[in-house]
Amino acid sequence: MKTETKILGAILIGTLVLLVGGILLLSRGNSGPAGIEGASVSQIDYSKGQKIGSDSAKVKLVEFSDFQCPACAAAEPSVRSIRISYPDQVQFIYRHFPLPQHAFGRVAAAYAEAAGEQGKFWEMHERLFETQSEWSGLSKKEAAEFFLKITGDLGLDENKIKEQVNGNTIQAKIDSDLVEGRNLGVNSTPTFFLNGRKLTLQRFEDLNTAVSNALK
Repeated sequence: MKTETKILGAILIGTLVLLVGGILLLSRGNSGPAGIEGASVSQIDYSKGQKIGSDSAKVKLVEFSDFQCPACAAAEPSVRSIRISYPDQVQFIYRHFPLPQHAFGRVAAAYAEAAGEQGKFWEMHERLFETQSEWSGLSKKEAAEFFLKITGDLGLDENKIKEQVNGNTIQAKIDSDLVEGRNLGVNSTPTFFLNGRKLTLQRFEDLNTAVSNALK
């Protein structure tokens, strides 16, 4: 019996060691930079996109996004929190990636860029996400009227907006973002790159953790 007891005890101890080791490995695996896919750094053209923050900021957070994407709207509070928390240390860059299944994603992007021509891109950006559920189900004509009303509420020149939304300059800018996004492997929205590294997030709140780690 003594021999059997010793064997049983050894088995129990070995099992405990394996369990503890597994737990330590899992916790160690989660202790690195939050949500960073591998170590490769993508070559992103930081001269493009709508920016908030200094070009000399230590951290550059790039988002490829679609104004009609519900997940993009859900990410907005976390993105806004980062912009507010790190005004000098982080440069946030918004890039357009309207998905083909969203009827008004590209149109909304064009209106945002047209608003940007009059210095109100971020105000339009915020309003489009805030009202996403209101315009997503409209007809094409109704959606255009809705977007135009927002620009009017922002005090913009509506005639200029009408001219610009379908103009070559803005359409080319959206196309350029789409091409670069695809070249970077973007296939869904929102997709974030932190200092060139693509992020994989379990939840959008993890963005703050990733940025905080990058600033250390």
